[in-house]
Amino acid sequence: MSKEYVPADYTEMDILKAKRFDKEVRKNFMPAIESTVKQIIEDYGVLDGVCVEVGCGTAIFAIELCKHSKLTIYALEKEKAIYEIARMNIEEAQLSDRINLVLGDAHNLPFDDEFADFVISRGAYHCWKDKVYVLKEIYRVLKKGGIGFVGGGFGRYVTDEELNRMKSLRDRSLKEDAQIYNSPDKMREIVLKADIPNFRILYDKTGLWAEIRK
Repeated sequence: MSKEYVPADYTEMDILKAKRFDKEVRKNFMPAIESTVKQIIEDYGVLDGVCVEVGCGTAIFAIELCKHSKLTIYALEKEKAIYEIARMNIEEAQLSDRINLVLGDAHNLPFDDEFADFVISRGAYHCWKDKVYVLKEIYRVLKKGGIGFVGGGFGRYVTDEELNRMKSLRDRSLKEDAQIYNSPDKMREIVLKADIPNFRILYDKTGLWAEIRK
């Protein structure tokens, strides 16, 4: 079995390591990013309004979502080196007028109540120390009628070959943390503890998500 993995801990990264991380994500997980964006647009019609991405990494997902919608995106990242690569990627994509990069922590979202029409967080869920509190924050910033989509996955449009390759690489990279994306009952428990009344848990071979409605 291949020992290849993508670094999962951003906290000690400098700019050079963050650049290498960005390159590895593009190389290995782009099919999942494209597939998930396609799924979101198809399921929710997220074409305009305000979107917050919680844990944007190097902004690859935000850029892809922006290209396929008319959204104004606020992309939140807490690690400085990753944030800097995200800034470069957004500028290179010429999307600085539509993607607003924000340096901040998911546990204290720097947005007003009922700020966003849509909140997306893909692949950051395992990083949150207090998942209940972050979900409360996400619910707070959602507008009435808004939708939150939180969890991790590869999208329904990846091939079986792509899915198996990416899932294996994710599991090697995240190690024990990967198990959280195979624990729908635990996610349901966390969402309930966050006092979110209207939600459903979506779980299949391609991923685990909490769909939150306000």
